[in-house]
Amino acid sequence: MHYNDFMLGSSNPADVQVYHRIAQEIVSRLGRSLNEAGRDWDTLGSVLEVGCGYGRIVRELRNAVPADRIYVSDVIDEGARFTASEFGAKQIPADPGPEWDGRFDLIYLLSVYSHMHRLAVADHLRRMQDLLAPGGVLVFTTHGRFSAENLEEYEHYWLDKSQVLDALADAGYYFERYPYYYDEYGMTWFTQEAVESLVAESAPALESVSCHLNDVAGQQDFYVWRKSDAA
Repeated sequence: MHYNDFMLGSSNPADVQVYHRIAQEIVSRLGRSLNEAGRDWDTLGSVLEVGCGYGRIVRELRNAVPADRIYVSDVIDEGARFTASEFGAKQIPADPGPEWDGRFDLIYLLSVYSHMHRLAVADHLRRMQDLLAPGGVLVFTTHGRFSAENLEEYEHYWLDKSQVLDALADAGYYFERYPYYYDEYGMTWFTQEAVESLVAESAPALESVSCHLNDVAGQQDFYVWRKSDAA
């Protein structure tokens, strides 16, 4: 494990066990997602993890997909480089060019859109649609209504729970930038209806497969989409 891997609480054996267990559960959910979309691991030519961090999921994903079919990217270049070199995956740029279009049968992003402004999510969805092969599967998570209703668990003093809930009731969406960041990066919430509307507007070739509300760590909604075979 990389010493900068912030997903690992400590080197305590109990924390290490949780670290591995959560990654194994995510891989299981990805397998479920493929089945829901009429696919399975054996039908995948290539898989891309966007926001790979330091390889927590890829470490376990290698048990389902050969490492040489796994691609990774992250705005933290150190994390993507470590994941690629340590686990046999291939690193691609965080903003891949058109030469990567149509390359991937499965793309997944976990806790990525839960920190981005709606406009940035829309732009990113358009890019993910292009990167998917026809019939490819896109999986992502967002903070949803249940997360907002239990906002105090995040211990972010700068968030107003009533403001978040009111925005979700009114517009289905709320974003607030981290007070210690200059970039548009913070905490984001979407209702299911708002997510479905955003995907329809920005990535119309994606067809909804499933939505599992409050499915990840009691905090995030888990969405599965499939790119049209004709796209």
